[in-house]
Amino acid sequence: MQEQNTKKPVEKKSNWTRYITLALVLMITIFAVSLLPRGFSGDTSIIGQGTSVLLLVHDDNILQSGETMAVMNAIRDDYEERLAFIVADINTPEGKTFADRNTLMPTALVFYSASGNHLQTLYAAQTVESLRQELNKIFQY
Repeated sequence: MQEQNTKKPVEKKSNWTRYITLALVLMITIFAVSLLPRGFSGDTSIIGQGTSVLLLVHDDNILQSGETMAVMNAIRDDYEERLAFIVADINTPEGKTFADRNTLMPTALVFYSASGNHLQTLYAAQTVESLRQELNKIFQY
């Protein structure tokens, strides 16, 4: 009696499907990352260096702080040539030192002139429109 070959022939899969899948995943990842908000500078040393500054004293544990950061991000493109956006995160040594030295509490939104003069501090929640109004009033845009 002869043995029958019961094994199926090996099918070689095309590498093209793997390459296409990899390319698609990379494109989706790059697109998703491009939609993320840009980070804010934490460099408080630029205060008083010739550019007006809007500074948020940020704490991840406070909802209003995150909401204010989102509002700042929403208007940033309209003001970034005239105004520096800074976040002093109190969960970092630098941010905590800055907040303590200036007696600022989390969620403080602080406006500084180009020469470094403290113009105003807000603790109230902001909307895109209310923050635009404050910026236009304080910096006379």
